[in-house]
Amino acid sequence: MIDKLSLTTSIVPYLDYLESHGRVTVDEYNMKLYKFIYEFKRMVIFCYPHKFSESINARIPFTKIDISTKNFECFNELEAHLSALFNMTELDLTNFNVSRIDIAADIENITPEKLLSTMNVKHIRTESFNVFKSTIYAGTDPKVRIYNKVKEIRARKKKGKEITEYEKTLLDSGKEWTRFEIQIRSVKKNLQEIADDPLSLASYFDRLEFIKTDVDEAHGILQFIYRFINRKFRKQIEEFKDNDLIERIKDTYRSNVTEWVREKEPF
Repeated sequence: MIDKLSLTTSIVPYLDYLESHGRVTVDEYNMKLYKFIYEFKRMVIFCYPHKFSESINARIPFTKIDISTKNFECFNELEAHLSALFNMTELDLTNFNVSRIDIAADIENITPEKLLSTMNVKHIRTESFNVFKSTIYAGTDPKVRIYNKVKEIRARKKKGKEITEYEKTLLDSGKEWTRFEIQIRSVKKNLQEIADDPLSLASYFDRLEFIKTDVDEAHGILQFIYRFINRKFRKQIEEFKDNDLIERIKDTYRSNVTEWVREKEPF
């Protein structure tokens, strides 16, 4: 699934709509990049760059949109909301550049604690790997996050925040669910390209490596010891890799995102 999405565009949104439907905050002191911030239930719109000099501000996209895509039933519904924001019946999605996209997959009956003893994340610096409150963080861009999704949903629910129907099904299942999430900022794609081929993003999950094990608890962290293993012996480790788990993650992402972008009525 696509969990979060940030878009930038030079197009000026329909300001009357933003003023009447969103909660506006104005940055009067040039502390933030954008002067106007319009908060909606499912997205936040930033307008009018003003932090730097006039020449620098002119090079920054006029509009930035942070979207919580999990709150949209399908891509068509998201597209319909963007059309309303910009007062356009025919929206050209190539005009919206993707500045951030988070892809995710939830896998049942596995815990982050067990993964610690078996996982390695390729192409990252050792100092960018850390664990905080049972959440695994790795890398910067792309940034990997692995955490107990059920625990995270319960924490939000306890604070009185709304959860989606999908999140309710995870809670009602009574199972453990681990979220494998990758945040990508160097996307270099526009929204139309994402809509046309969201499956290509599944390759980002190939950064994850796991070793097959029957151990139920974490007895060490492969990420830190892997760099000390001789390259000759790394090749021998290949036969012990748990490629099935990677394929489960990628297949789950592909299945969910394919359903989300499928042509449907937006409302």
